[in-house]
Amino acid sequence: MSIDYSIRVGDLIQIATIAAGGLLVFAQMRYDLRSVNERLDKSSTDLAKRLDKSEAELEKQTDILTQLAAGDARMDGLDRRLTLLENAR
Repeated sequence: MSIDYSIRVGDLIQIATIAAGGLLVFAQMRYDLRSVNERLDKSSTDLAKRLDKSEAELEKQTDILTQLAAGDARMDGLDRRLTLLENAR
């Protein structure tokens, strides 16, 4: 049995098609990775902005709670004074 080492045009076309397909797959994967990277960059900047806004909102709420606590302490002081005045009579 002899081995046929001849290369036909169909073989060359098949090799070129497989190589082109491999290159297209590589190019598509590269494009997909770039688009994913861009989306991640965009989402990380959006996330940073949202985090800054959340921190500012949390600071505002902390200030409000501090003011409420101070007002509550004043009310307790007034209540004690009124109780002392009522007991003094």
